[in-house]
Amino acid sequence: MQFNSLTFIFVFLPIVLGGYLLLRKTRCANVFMLLASLYFYGSSAWWYLAPFFVTALIDFFIGQLIEGSQDDRYRKRLLIVSIVANLGLLSVFKYAGWLTADMAAALAPLGISMPVIALALPPAISFYTFQSMSYTIDIYRREFKPYRNVIDYLSFVSFFPHLVAGPIMRARDLLPQLAAMRPLPSPAVVSGALFMILFGLFQKTVLADNFGGIVELCTRTISNGSMPAGMGLIFGYAFALQIYCDFAAYSTIARGVARLFGVELMRNFLTPYFSTNPSEFWTRWHISLSTWLRDYLYIPLGGNRGGTFATLRNLMITMLLGGLWHGAGAFFIIWGAYHGLLLILYRLVPIDRFLIERLGWFGKAVSILLFFHLACLGWIFFRATPAEFLPIMKSIAALPHAINDAIATQLAGSSLSPALFLRAAIGFILSNWAFAAYAWGLMLFALPAVITDVIGWRRGCEFPDLFSTMPWWLRSLVIVLLFYGILFLARREANEFIYFAF
Repeated sequence: MQFNSLTFIFVFLPIVLGGYLLLRKTRCANVFMLLASLYFYGSSAWWYLAPFFVTALIDFFIGQLIEGSQDDRYRKRLLIVSIVANLGLLSVFKYAGWLTADMAAALAPLGISMPVIALALPPAISFYTFQSMSYTIDIYRREFKPYRNVIDYLSFVSFFPHLVAGPIMRARDLLPQLAAMRPLPSPAVVSGALFMILFGLFQKTVLADNFGGIVELCTRTISNGSMPAGMGLIFGYAFALQIYCDFAAYSTIARGVARLFGVELMRNFLTPYFSTNPSEFWTRWHISLSTWLRDYLYIPLGGNRGGTFATLRNLMITMLLGGLWHGAGAFFIIWGAYHGLLLILYRLVPIDRFLIERLGWFGKAVSILLFFHLACLGWIFFRATPAEFLPIMKSIAALPHAINDAIATQLAGSSLSPALFLRAAIGFILSNWAFAAYAWGLMLFALPAVITDVIGWRRGCEFPDLFSTMPWWLRSLVIVLLFYGILFLARREANEFIYFAF
């Protein structure tokens, strides 16, 4: 079920919220929430529940066994069973098709036939697998005690607002909230939660989906055999904004919906495109995943405790596995390696620190712009297929030449003047009308995204978090703008959230 569907907004959410409020003071509340969450997840295909229950129940019972034993070797073996079972199940669904297809292609010239395993990928399997794994790891580390009530535990793993695309919550942060009887949210909390939902729907349907339309138009030009100069740049910008607005929208709606049930989910984004370096970016982008990888992979590998080479090695391993977490395919691994190299580069050569120390606020602005473009290049690896990648990069490389040719045509034998540059710009637009049209569309939808993020960045939060600080007239104005923006500018089809595929 989609957050941006009419069924969710006007049927599912009101019914579940009403049922929860009626049962809130009884022991049936979590049973009701569990059934609602399972329906939310399984309504599109009920077999999705099978791997979910396998993962969740294995970790529930192993958590009990780990807690009940004082034998460290036995506890470690149990943890290994949990990790192998979780990652094994995840790998079968997520990577078996990719690996067997590549192996079959490699063996075919030798006359060896091999079956390809093609399994449908259950939505959210990467999210709930990592969430469930953190439960047993924390118990093994003696940082959390297991819950004996299986309903409370399953409610934690399946809680529908964040089930499909995060944030990836730790048991110690979410399970106690769900197991306890929660007070009714105050009117201020409810109004703030509803604003989060409205803003998230605007981010998804107006911004992300329209950026996605631009990306689709760019890819269509590639399939038609032509990629005009600069179109690859539009592709990179549009997808960078699409994936941010899409994923941030899901996280914002999830936080808002959870607050209606008296539950606080962690923030998953914090204006990431204002980062000056890759380390800062990963403290602002998909925060729940980056902290998970830090706590359960990077630090156990040794973190930064073993000298420079070991630190750089651990960074690269972490980012490679982070890329692989996102999906099966060489480009996901390349994307992870690319971000690993950026982390290494900035650690060895702190470009942003040099610019800021030498140029002050201007150096910070340059650092932000520089890293934003480095991130956009990474998103091309993430989104483009192997057949699309080279045309996109050639289109980006061709843009300076096209601009130079347009200027040279107008300035040939003439002295420099503003009028000549204006004619050169008009000439470039007329000869590259597709690039110009897509650029105008990109800027139109980028404007509200940039404005709201600038406001949030200057105050150290996300824009929806500022709702309670706004005067009443500003709240009313923003709500009206968001509502009519959705009404008139939203794409009508209910596009699936990008991270449902992970």
